[in-house]
Amino acid sequence: MTETTRREGYPSLDIVIPVYNEETVLPLLFERLESVFSPQALNRHHISRVRYVFVDDGSRDRTADIIHHYIRQGAPASLYRLSRNFGHQNALCAGIHHADADIVSILDADLQDPPEVIFEMIEKWRCGYDVVFGQRRKRKEHFLKVAAYWTFYRILSFLSEIDLPLDSGDFCLMDRRVVDSLKKLPEKLWYTRVLRAWVGFSQIGVEYERSARQAGKTKYPFAKLYKLATDGVASASIRPLRISQVFSVFYLFLASILSIICIFKYWSYRGGSNEWAMWFLFCYILISVGGFVQAFCIYILSSYLGRTYLEVKNRPTYVIIERIHGTSTPGEVRQRGCKP
Repeated sequence: MTETTRREGYPSLDIVIPVYNEETVLPLLFERLESVFSPQALNRHHISRVRYVFVDDGSRDRTADIIHHYIRQGAPASLYRLSRNFGHQNALCAGIHHADADIVSILDADLQDPPEVIFEMIEKWRCGYDVVFGQRRKRKEHFLKVAAYWTFYRILSFLSEIDLPLDSGDFCLMDRRVVDSLKKLPEKLWYTRVLRAWVGFSQIGVEYERSARQAGKTKYPFAKLYKLATDGVASASIRPLRISQVFSVFYLFLASILSIICIFKYWSYRGGSNEWAMWFLFCYILISVGGFVQAFCIYILSSYLGRTYLEVKNRPTYVIIERIHGTSTPGEVRQRGCKP
């Protein structure tokens, strides 16, 4: 980027923070946010104002009450309560739809992604980049989980038909026009990191070290991670469908060749030799492998069919039952309703 494209001025900043049963980590989160985004820091980085857009994804603990308490105490935050647990990506969708600042960041409540990095992202944004995503240089987690994430990102990148950065999650900063482009997308099954790459614009990564969760338990056990991974692959590309087609054609070709060989061997050794039986054994193995290939192809097809079924129902991505906004004057504003 050239110096002539540098963005000046005092932009506003919204930080979208989805939460689900995070009562134990919220005091640490607010303390960290207050320290990082102090008035002095905002002035130093030429930020006009900051707002924390919390989306409570159907929490069953005191998460909403704690956030409400901090809003009453004057925290620059808004809270959007969903009617039930719609999932992390849908909660992100709700937050992005209600973020109205010049630049919008996404941050998880567990503080694994350091909020201090947002200022580095803002500097990249000032240099002219529209999307600045966090790239994990190192993760302080169990080595099996780290290996699983490493493998997933590379499989996703290989299968994707768009350029997806490696080791990059939802932690990012986006320009207003990128957010507006995301809000115009009609799909209901939201996968932020894929859609963020799909809309394009100028993008760059900022490396950082991902810390361990500060408090509470992970909200992504293996089952949810598996669902997130399959949703990501299906959202990014139809290449798995093409791979299943290649498997099917290759299997048909191989089965045809071996069938011809078996017939030839049978007629050649029908006088008494049992060598032809070996080729029938090969056919049996081929049938077993073919059953696996068919099941695998049906598995791939079903993942796309399931997403199509959910999309054509055209149900809302989320339902909001309560809005709580911090104000510059005493008191708070409450609104009730849902996204159409």
